[in-house]
Amino acid sequence: MIFKETWLSVSDNTNVRWLQAFQLYKGFKRKTTFVGYFIKGAAKIVEPPRIEYKGFKFKFNKKGDVCRGLIIRTARHIHKKDGSLTFFYNNNIVLLKKKQDLKSKYLFGPVPLQLRRKKFLNLFKTII
Repeated sequence: MIFKETWLSVSDNTNVRWLQAFQLYKGFKRKTTFVGYFIKGAAKIVEPPRIEYKGFKFKFNKKGDVCRGLIIRTARHIHKKDGSLTFFYNNNIVLLKKKQDLKSKYLFGPVPLQLRRKKFLNLFKTII
């Protein structure tokens, strides 16, 4: 479960490493959120931008920037229909641009089965 002001690790190749949530989407007065929901937060720990090739346009985030993301892993266990449990050791998020366009080219680590959306399937290599 993820509450407001929870720190989330960003598991894609953007330069943001940690994000603090301040808004949970889907519902008025929402207290908690789970895998597959959208979230809005502020970038707290940011890596310095890498030197890229000429002509490569990529907007880097700064500390305090407001970012929107999709929760892909939580420390809370997920029940499957066959009775098994899936859980991860930390809470992870993938950053998004406007609407549902992903900001990164790839992400690190596995993704649970609940995220089977057509728009995101090409990004996820390992689905648990």
